[in-house]
Amino acid sequence: MKEESTMTKDSQTTPPGTPPQLTQATKTSHPRTTQSASNSPFSSIGRAAKAAVKPTRTLKSRSVGHGLAAIYIEQGNIASLGNQGQSSAPEHDAEDKSIPSPRNRKRDFIPNLIRSLIPEPKGKPQRESPKAHIRRHSTDSTHNSDIPFPSVGTNKTIGIERAVASTVIKDWDPNVQPPALSTKPRTDVFSHNVSAPAFRISLPKLYARVNSTPQLALCIGLLRAESDTASTHEAICSYVTSTDTAAQRDWVNAIRQDPTEQNQMRSLGASMVEEFSKDALKDSVKVAELVLLGPVLDRETFRDLLEATITAFVQCVLLDVDLLQGLVQLVQFAPAESLLPDDLVKILRILRFRLQDTHQQSLEHAFYITLAVSKLLDVMAEHNVEDLDRVMEHEPLSGILLGLRGSSDPFLMYQACYAFQALQYVYDDETPLQALFRHSTGVVGRLVKVTDVLKLDLDAVLLGLDKLQATIVSAADGPCSLMESGRKVFESLRQGFDSEQKKPWYAAILAANALARAGQLKDLNQLICEAPCRQDPLFQWGICQLLGEIASDAIWETPARLQAVELLEELNRNDSEWGQDKSVQAWMLNITYQLGNVDEHAVSTSAHMLLKGMLHKQGTAARLTYPLRNRLLLPSSSPVLTHVLDIPDVKFDLHRLRQQRLNECKGGIYISPMAKPGLKAKDDDVFPLLEKVLEFLSSKRQVMLVLGDSGAGKSAFNRHLEHRLWTDYKQGDSIPLYINLPDIDRPDQDMIAKQLKFHNFSDEQIQELKLYHHFIIICDGYDESQQLVNLHRKNSLNRPRQWDTKMIVSCRTQFLGPTYFDRFNPQSDDRYPSGSQDLFQEAVIAPFSKDQIKNYLEKYVEDPASALLFQNKPVWSVQEYTDKLTNIPNLMDLAKNPFLLTLTLKALPGLAASHKDLASIRITRAVLYDMFVDQWLDISKHRLETNTLTPEELEAFGALVNSGFTRCGIDYLRRLADAVFEEQDGNPVIQYVHLRDKYTWKADFFGTDPQIKLLRESCPLTRAGNQHRFFHRSILEYCFSCVIYTPAWIGTSFDPQEDMETFAFRVLGADSPLFERNLLNEPSIIQFLCDRVKVHPDFEQQLRDVIEQSKTDSSAAVAATNAITILVKAGVTFHGADLRGVKIHGADLSDGQFDSVQFQGADLSGVNFSRSWLRQVDLSDAQLESAQFGELPYFSEGSFVEACAYSPDGKLFGAALWDGSIAIYDTTTWTRVHYIQGDGKVRDIQFSPDNKRWVSSNGYTVGVWDCASGKGVLVMIAHMHNLNSMMFSPCGMRIVSASQDKTVRLWDAQTGECLFVLVGHTWSVTCVKFSPDGRELVSVSLDETIRFWDPETGKAGVVLSPSFDEVHSVAYSSDGRWVASGHKAGALQLWSTATKELGPLLRGHTGAVTSIAFSPDGQWIASSSEDQTVRLWDASTGILMSILTAHKKDVFDVVFSPDGSQLASGGVDKKVRLWDVRSCLSSVEVQGQISHVLKMGYSLDGQALLSHGGRIVRQWDPMTGVGGSVSVEFPDVLSIGTKEFPPDGNQFTNGSRDRDVRKYNRGIGGDITVGWAKRVDVIAYSPCCQWLAFSDWENIVRLWDIQDPEQFHVLLDVKRAVNNTIGSVAFSRTGLLLAIGSWNGTVWVFDTQSRELLKSRRLIRGRVLVATFSPNGQQLALGSDSSIYLWDLQSKTPRIKLQGHSAITISLSYSPCGQWLVSGSEDKMARLWHQQQPFGEKEHWSCVSVLGGFFGAVHDVVWNPVIAMEFVTACKDGSIRAWRVSSDVEGDGGVVVKLLWGSNLRMLCASDLVFKDAVGLCPIQQKLLVQRGAVSSDPTHTPFFEGDEADESLSSADDDASDESISTSERREQQKRAPVVQRIRTPRIMITKDSESERSSSSDEVDSEKEGEDEVSSSSSEGEEDEEEKQCRQM
Repeated sequence: MKEESTMTKDSQTTPPGTPPQLTQATKTSHPRTTQSASNSPFSSIGRAAKAAVKPTRTLKSRSVGHGLAAIYIEQGNIASLGNQGQSSAPEHDAEDKSIPSPRNRKRDFIPNLIRSLIPEPKGKPQRESPKAHIRRHSTDSTHNSDIPFPSVGTNKTIGIERAVASTVIKDWDPNVQPPALSTKPRTDVFSHNVSAPAFRISLPKLYARVNSTPQLALCIGLLRAESDTASTHEAICSYVTSTDTAAQRDWVNAIRQDPTEQNQMRSLGASMVEEFSKDALKDSVKVAELVLLGPVLDRETFRDLLEATITAFVQCVLLDVDLLQGLVQLVQFAPAESLLPDDLVKILRILRFRLQDTHQQSLEHAFYITLAVSKLLDVMAEHNVEDLDRVMEHEPLSGILLGLRGSSDPFLMYQACYAFQALQYVYDDETPLQALFRHSTGVVGRLVKVTDVLKLDLDAVLLGLDKLQATIVSAADGPCSLMESGRKVFESLRQGFDSEQKKPWYAAILAANALARAGQLKDLNQLICEAPCRQDPLFQWGICQLLGEIASDAIWETPARLQAVELLEELNRNDSEWGQDKSVQAWMLNITYQLGNVDEHAVSTSAHMLLKGMLHKQGTAARLTYPLRNRLLLPSSSPVLTHVLDIPDVKFDLHRLRQQRLNECKGGIYISPMAKPGLKAKDDDVFPLLEKVLEFLSSKRQVMLVLGDSGAGKSAFNRHLEHRLWTDYKQGDSIPLYINLPDIDRPDQDMIAKQLKFHNFSDEQIQELKLYHHFIIICDGYDESQQLVNLHRKNSLNRPRQWDTKMIVSCRTQFLGPTYFDRFNPQSDDRYPSGSQDLFQEAVIAPFSKDQIKNYLEKYVEDPASALLFQNKPVWSVQEYTDKLTNIPNLMDLAKNPFLLTLTLKALPGLAASHKDLASIRITRAVLYDMFVDQWLDISKHRLETNTLTPEELEAFGALVNSGFTRCGIDYLRRLADAVFEEQDGNPVIQYVHLRDKYTWKADFFGTDPQIKLLRESCPLTRAGNQHRFFHRSILEYCFSCVIYTPAWIGTSFDPQEDMETFAFRVLGADSPLFERNLLNEPSIIQFLCDRVKVHPDFEQQLRDVIEQSKTDSSAAVAATNAITILVKAGVTFHGADLRGVKIHGADLSDGQFDSVQFQGADLSGVNFSRSWLRQVDLSDAQLESAQFGELPYFSEGSFVEACAYSPDGKLFGAALWDGSIAIYDTTTWTRVHYIQGDGKVRDIQFSPDNKRWVSSNGYTVGVWDCASGKGVLVMIAHMHNLNSMMFSPCGMRIVSASQDKTVRLWDAQTGECLFVLVGHTWSVTCVKFSPDGRELVSVSLDETIRFWDPETGKAGVVLSPSFDEVHSVAYSSDGRWVASGHKAGALQLWSTATKELGPLLRGHTGAVTSIAFSPDGQWIASSSEDQTVRLWDASTGILMSILTAHKKDVFDVVFSPDGSQLASGGVDKKVRLWDVRSCLSSVEVQGQISHVLKMGYSLDGQALLSHGGRIVRQWDPMTGVGGSVSVEFPDVLSIGTKEFPPDGNQFTNGSRDRDVRKYNRGIGGDITVGWAKRVDVIAYSPCCQWLAFSDWENIVRLWDIQDPEQFHVLLDVKRAVNNTIGSVAFSRTGLLLAIGSWNGTVWVFDTQSRELLKSRRLIRGRVLVATFSPNGQQLALGSDSSIYLWDLQSKTPRIKLQGHSAITISLSYSPCGQWLVSGSEDKMARLWHQQQPFGEKEHWSCVSVLGGFFGAVHDVVWNPVIAMEFVTACKDGSIRAWRVSSDVEGDGGVVVKLLWGSNLRMLCASDLVFKDAVGLCPIQQKLLVQRGAVSSDPTHTPFFEGDEADESLSSADDDASDESISTSERREQQKRAPVVQRIRTPRIMITKDSESERSSSSDEVDSEKEGEDEVSSSSSEGEEDEEEKQCRQM
């Protein structure tokens, strides 16, 4: 497009190049003094401008239309302008910075507007961008102008409160050069556009009362938005909107159907207007209420409100700024049909009169009225008000604005200029010609009408402003620079506004405000940088105010507010064009001052930083000016609404409660706790508890359970949380309410009302709070309240017309059993009760970490109270406390509990002062409490000695001192604790009112007796009103434990570490609570007593005596139950104990150890034997009713178990078998009721909802069977390939099936008709499920997709494509909210059924997930896998709760019983295993315990025992089995390989897979000592600890001198092969010989001194996996695949072969005497071998004992080097067991091996039990014990079962071998391809050895000729397949 330059001629211009003659500016007078125009600075500017020479200005490139438009406008030829297609530019409505913008206009105006802004020449000319156009325009004008821009400076500071600098004009210096090229600020400070700013208001619940006016305005606005006659939905939502769009949609849909509710809402609005009209006192809050409500009212109600507001304003004698702003804001947001032109004219007239009367008196009031006039004029321009009388209205208002020219307040001058510009766009009654000429451009008028359109076209706005700028310059002034055009605006203001032109700065500010209201902040940023008029001071003034409003307004998000401050800084610092006028700088400074005082800390901080830079740059101070507020604030309360609804006033009482609780919640040292998601989670899997609770409060969940041990900090956290919530509380927020449950009588009945009554709320107020307010209730001490009910459900929380709450409840972990979910989960509103799972959340407070302990210490040492403990001695530092905690054994572990840490720190100074050797102190939890109570009473005694006492108190105090004050205090606490448990059943709160209780037991502790008073005030008790309680619940339990047993030194100066035998201890008597109260429900008390047992042997003996007493005294039964429970929990073993006839009904013997115990005739009813060690126990004549063993039996089938299913009523159980059979069982007796044989594979089985039928597959067919008769009733044939899955619909009318033919079919369950064929999968469909409501189907496939279907129509739904490979299984949660998919890689992925989005991902399985099941209550997820495990997960947290490992091969299916109490699983091992869910969950793993043990080692003195398992080396006490602290915990980056412990036990060596050998010192750690090229596999220490031999991956054996790391020798370098791997390395006892064994049977023997090879022979056919020398070094024992060979080194071949193990032998050890040999094997057995013949005769070895009860391979066996005939075993199951070998002196003199102790025995071990005449054991438990091998092999002992069941059970007891095995991978491949014809296979006969006698072994001589030199290679026994497995593979 050709560029043209258009010039216009102006009579006032002079030839180019003539400099302007500027006069000296005069100083302004006092702001309250009027000033003539001739003397004003602005007049000087005007005169100088008129005298200036106007240079010729070349316009930017434009079209011809642009140039003609300028000429037409000058001549007033508007018609010609229209013919040129030149329309007006867009404009924003005139919005002031203190009042909200006008009502939104319709969107269809935008296209016409944009077309009107951009010329449309013929053809398609290229148009440069507005940004480039404006930039070039500005640059050109700068170069073409020789006139510098005159600056405005500051003369002096005005001495009034709200004025800043007066403005003067500096002389023009002709020597000043034209300004350099301008620099502009960044255009990306506002990085992106955002949504329109709005306050988010929560909608009321359906049909609930509206609680606030904003809620009512939102509700009525939403109702009006639904109508066709109004669009106020957008208006009200411009700055008030709903917090939840989904909830808004649901609310509107529901209210739309209820006209009555709609009318009530509208009527409520009308009532508020009526009340407002009557109210004489219209304060700011009431005005804000009604103004907010105005835009949504109907026409008549709105006009009533408008009239009432106008009347109130007129009647105000003094200006009410809030009422004024409310009036204007009401007009701005008025509905289109409600506002008349006369209204606007009337209001303008009122404002004009008020402005005329005010501006002579108050600049501040004049500013506010002028501001209101500006806003009103904006509205009038938008509404096209055409009847504004020019003589009566227009000219008088213009005159008033002209009168403000003399004001010395620049803020008022700016606002007057703005109002004057707005007045130019209001139509009046002038002549048509005048009007036509004055409104020729029409640009700004157009902008006004698009102010609130949601999105403005920035390019169109810039083009329009550009045209307006060029047009005005051309028409009015001729060619001139942009600088001049900007200056002319300010000049004209002071000269009387004589040029009534529409200025571009006004249009630009309107556009900027519109962009801001629409959230187009990025566009606003660009407009500020590229507006043609951006150099104009008035434009800069308005933009600065707009940015200040954004930064100060809480309606904006914090990032946007910070960016507004940043943009102000950018303009001030980096924009050369900005702030050249000093008044703009002063305005920016005032804005920054105000921003420094906003509530948002980040904004105020940023403003302060900006302010420092501005003061440094300008050196000018300023005062605060008019507030930055562009609208009334959101009403803080709703007094008008409250009065209309007659709502009881609760605001004051809530404020009172807030202040009271904030004062009471002030506590001492507090460390924010960390928590883990569940009890099973690891201690390092933690998160900040407060963050999780706040997240819960913002979620839709209703109940959060906070668990923790006693003293973990639950109550401290609850109080801190309450303090945090009350601190942040604002009116209308959720009300925090702390409830100490023990303080409430019957908290299960309206506990919230009871707590509010306690806080003095009236019944009316409580009802108001109940119905219309939301609460956060913090329930502390659920366990202390002795509650066993669900408080949420009992109190009907969150039910209709009940309390609306979020509930946080805390409870001690020990108080709950493993299945505590039902006590806390809320009741859901869904149709499925189990949906409450999503409403429940839990967290478990984790022990303090080292960092938390350090943080606590830092605060503790700064606490002045801690210095009192040192009694004028130097106070310890943090490091000194840390040293003491570290040096005292076990103390740091106790200090991880916050309350115990507090006790420890208080006791440490006294403890350290009385002990020099801190390492010798033995501290337990009970000892800590002993010292704490003793110290508390001692401090109280000293306090009383210094207090002023009455004569009675002084006498009482003297008596207490004479009797031993501390002892008296302890006796008081013991008696009080005893009374609390006896009288109140342990409720810790004692309410005492003297007049009522002075004759009760309470008076003995809280009466008026002086001694009682002194003791009460001296003991660790607290008081709140008439309620008394112990300082902490654990102190009550400690004191009660002291009632049962109190060490004699308590209350004296006796040291508990000294000799205790000199003191007499209290003997347990019949009056002891031990005899009267069952303590099994008081785990904390039992724990205190366990601590006493560990420290005081006399107490252990007393408890044993009580057990013995129960044999003959039935009154001691309760005491005996308590006593044996305490002993077992204390780790006391009962090996060989005589417990005949004991009465221990209901005792908890879980995890107990009972080896060779006599229980004949004992009362064991209700005893819990879970995870106990029961070996060779005689239970003859014992009472065993309800005895529990924590497990359930399994039953064997004849083939693989493909699927399992319970009937819905739980009475039947079905198993689908690989061979085509179906087995149905009666679950009451677990007897088989139906057995159906088929000829095809049965892959699935499911029962109908009515329990009358089951459906199963049979090859390609679907069969339906009758449960009563077991006969088939329906056969459905349509699938082309084998079926994989099927299911009844929840209604029972349909059946769905999935097949390998890639289809899913829906059948009519009554007729068998195929209803739909669902096609979409591209591979075998592995599983299909109905949703719980039957409205949806989900199917999964090997094609890696999850597909959803509509079962009513058969239509396909959403298709999900997970990234976890093939999908093998799927399940719906019981509430239907989640779908879980199981994948080939072992992952479980949860999906939301509502959104189909990803949920939690559960990882743990190492094989494909074959089945998934949700528990009926939705709390647990069970999964089965090809990794041979069943895993139990927490559904809400995803935590792995338990791993069930009893299956020996792949597991195909897992299901929950209908009541959720059992799990059933089946798989390739042909067994259906039953699991008790409660027992699975109760086996909580100890943190840090070893998962498996690979190596053991004694120290030379036998005082230490080291074990290696996983990444942990741990030390044990070899006498008791008590585990010590971790010696070494290897980092995760270290690849752990083999380990070896030297004989001295002081160090150990790790041969790692990362190619390093590391040596560690016990308790110190280690360092890398040498590196190798390949990983180390085998390692061995020499007994002398000088040599270390090891073999690496390359089969190179090296000998390393430990004393000299540089010295090592290569002894053997064997080429690695499959059967030529080095399997063992062993030193002789002297260390002179080294034996090396290979997998091909070869053994090498070296001399370690000379490194000479002494022998090299292939001794055996099998592998040498382990080797060990006899003590004399003459014999070498070799462990092979299943045999043991004894080789005398003098002979050529082994002459003795020991057989008995059924799997490879992996550990061997000779006894120190050489007569005994212990072997461990992967057959989960250890065998003891004995040399029978005397030395010198023919050597003969035999197996004298077989040790069972292991649940994994026996990896190591080690003899005690000091104590003869003791050895330990290390097992893969994590257990360590110590054994003692002795002779059976009472029997036949044979060998007896007894268990001394065991550690990590986590499973039930029951073997060789005698049950002769035992009664009461149920059949299920009988079968379990049979399967566990509990039946004695002694034929003289009669078991408790008889008949075929016993034989059948025995035959299947240990049948783990599969005679029909097929790999799952092969099974999967069969699914992928078309099926083949199945061949009938005859199962081979298995020959099993059922008795141990058949497996007993003896030594056989080895034929040296046959085995000595044979080179027959042996293969591994691992993974061998039987014949049928091979046949299946070939298929």
